[in-house]
Amino acid sequence: MVDKLGFGGATLTNLKSLREIMRLLDTAFEFGIRHFDTAPLYGQGYSEVIYGRFLKNKRNQVTLTTKFGLGNDHNTDTLSVHLILALNYIVKSIRRHPAGASSGTDVYKGPDVRKIDKGSIQRSFETSLKRLQTDYVDYYLLHEGLPSFLTDEAFNYLQELKKQGSVRQIGVGTNALGFKTVNASDFVNWDVLQYDGNEPALTKEIMSKLPGHRHFHHSCLKGFHDPSLQHIPAYQRGGYLISQAVDRNPSGKIIFSTRSVSSIKSNVESFLKFVENPGLVNTLLSQKK
Repeated sequence: MVDKLGFGGATLTNLKSLREIMRLLDTAFEFGIRHFDTAPLYGQGYSEVIYGRFLKNKRNQVTLTTKFGLGNDHNTDTLSVHLILALNYIVKSIRRHPAGASSGTDVYKGPDVRKIDKGSIQRSFETSLKRLQTDYVDYYLLHEGLPSFLTDEAFNYLQELKKQGSVRQIGVGTNALGFKTVNASDFVNWDVLQYDGNEPALTKEIMSKLPGHRHFHHSCLKGFHDPSLQHIPAYQRGGYLISQAVDRNPSGKIIFSTRSVSSIKSNVESFLKFVENPGLVNTLLSQKK
C-alpha cells in the first residue's frame, strides 16, 4: 500500500543543511516511498538539484515528477546548494510570517494566465534533466496552469517527449478549484491531474467530472488539527488522513510533505495500521470515552 504514497519536495530547502535533507529523503525511501515530487519553482531550482543527488543511485527504483511553466531555469550549480540552504534558513528564522501566506480570507482567482511556448518548455526540461541527473521524467506537469495556456507547438513538443521516452506521462498540476472551471475535453491527451485533495466533496466532484485520468492529491494533511479528529492520537492522525485520501483515490497517488523524520515514520506506520484495521478509528473513539 505504500506504493500509493509520494513525497513532496516543496519545502526541502527550508531545512538548514544538506545532511538533514538527505536524512529526510533516506527515511522516506527506507519506509517504502518510491514516488517523489519536485519542480523548478521549489527552492529556486535547488530542490531538483538535491533530488538529483539523492536519486543518483536509485533512479530505476522510483518514479519522479517535475514540472514546467514556473520557476528558475538557471540555477544548476550543486556547489551553491549549501549557500542557498544557509540563506533560506536565516531568512526563515527572522521572518515571522512567510511571504505569500494566506490570510484565511483569500479568494481563489485561478492560475495566472500566460502564454507558454515550446522554447520555454524545452529550456525548462533540459535544465531539469541536468539538475535531476537523469535522462527521463516519469511525470511532467504544467505547474499552476491550464492546457489552454500552451501554444499548439508547445503541446506537440510534449507529445514528442513522450514518443521519445524522455517523459512517460504528462499532466497538469494546479489548485483543485481550477479544475471546476474546465471541460473534460480540455484534457484530451493529458494523463495526470495533480491538485489539493483535502476537501472530500470537491475531490469527488473533480474525479467524477474528469475520469480517464490518474489523479494525484496533495495537501491531505491540512485537516491535522481539525477538532473532529481529536480522538485520534497526534502520532496517528497523519496516517489516518492519508488512509482516507487513499480510499477516495485508490488508483492515484497521495503526496505528503514534511520536514520531520519522525513524521515520515509515524505517517507511514499509522497509515498501514489504518489500512490493516479499518475499525481502528472506532476503537480509538471508544477508548477516548
